[in-house]
Amino acid sequence: MNDRHKESEMQENRTPIILCGGENGRCVVFGWIEGEPVPGEPVTMYDARMVIYWPEACEGLFGLAANGPKTGLRLSPVVGSTTQTVWKQDLAVSEAAANGLSQWK
Repeated sequence: MNDRHKESEMQENRTPIILCGGENGRCVVFGWIEGEPVPGEPVTMYDARMVIYWPEACEGLFGLAANGPKTGLRLSPVVGSTTQTVWKQDLAVSEAAANGLSQWK
């Protein structure tokens, strides 16, 4: 099995998620994880982007996770991976929202 095939297979096993991290849970990050997050355990996210600002049109954090980005959303550049060690909340992200967030400029 070549490296490209292995990487493609690993990406298929990843789930889109939004984690609220940091001591106060105010750091909001969208990315992909392998498996399910376990409270109190570190989570490694791949192709992670920090959500810097979401406009009212997103209808809050839950709206962002359910419906995806709206005009005015601001995201950081992508980092290959990051490990979040202190997180307060995780949100499942719909497939449509994940596609929109992944492609947002």
